[in-house]
Amino acid sequence: MHKKLAIIGFGNQAKAWALNLRDSGYEIFIGLRPGSLSFEIARSLNFETFEVSNGVNLPCEDVALLTPDDTHLEIAQLLSNEDVNLIFAHGYSIYFHKLSSKFPNINCLLLAPKAIASELRMQYEVGGKLGGVYSVELAKDKELSLQLLKKLAFDLGIKSFHPTTIEGETKADLFSEQTLLCSTLPYSALYAFNKLIEKGVNEQTAYFECWYEVKLIADAMVKMGPVKFFELISPNALIGSEVGHRELFDQDYFDKLEKIYQNIDNWEFEKELSQTNIQQMKDMIAKRWSDQRLSKVHDIMAKELY
Repeated sequence: MHKKLAIIGFGNQAKAWALNLRDSGYEIFIGLRPGSLSFEIARSLNFETFEVSNGVNLPCEDVALLTPDDTHLEIAQLLSNEDVNLIFAHGYSIYFHKLSSKFPNINCLLLAPKAIASELRMQYEVGGKLGGVYSVELAKDKELSLQLLKKLAFDLGIKSFHPTTIEGETKADLFSEQTLLCSTLPYSALYAFNKLIEKGVNEQTAYFECWYEVKLIADAMVKMGPVKFFELISPNALIGSEVGHRELFDQDYFDKLEKIYQNIDNWEFEKELSQTNIQQMKDMIAKRWSDQRLSKVHDIMAKELY
């Protein structure tokens, strides 16, 4: 059976999906809004394109919506007269914007690879293993929708594929970003680096210990699992882990974890997101990090290490 998929958007995640699925034998169509600069990029990679606007003419009934979450409501409105399987890589807009109830013609499905775009593409190319979750809880025909998602996941390179709920994936994704992946990891590394520099440790040593080794430790944790990881680390590291655990993870930390989850659960975070100027915040954070000594050291060390 000839496989077709329309992908709306052509950012990093959409590009990885498009390349992986084309290599798996799909005919891929890239949908973009009028005037998008990505038309030229998609065509340069030999993808067929179409315009997503009023009266859009979809090339097939299976569509992956891979634009930023804050654009999904607008795009769903353009597709609302179509009988379409609309596949999301995150549950955010389905959950908070209630797209399924607003647009009954749209079959809202969740296929969420748990990998950044570069990893999704690289693991596919080397035959590695990736994980992902799915939900067909809102599907009109759950069995057919599940077959569609399982086939897509396999062809994307996802080997470990598990059910979830729209609400569960949404809250877990936001919570992990806010409490660990995009907060604790980079900022703890930054502040530890700064403290070592303050105490007279040279830049290269501080960089290796507080930034470069984050990946090495994370890889070991994922590969070994928690029990074996703590069995294999050195006595210094083992005792050090207990010191850090005791000093850093106090009741105030757990109270803050609870507060972050409650802000997601009661929609306070969604309210904050809707009121935030994203580009302004990007510019502010970019300046914050570009002013850090760690960023300047990284630019030098990366030439030797990557």
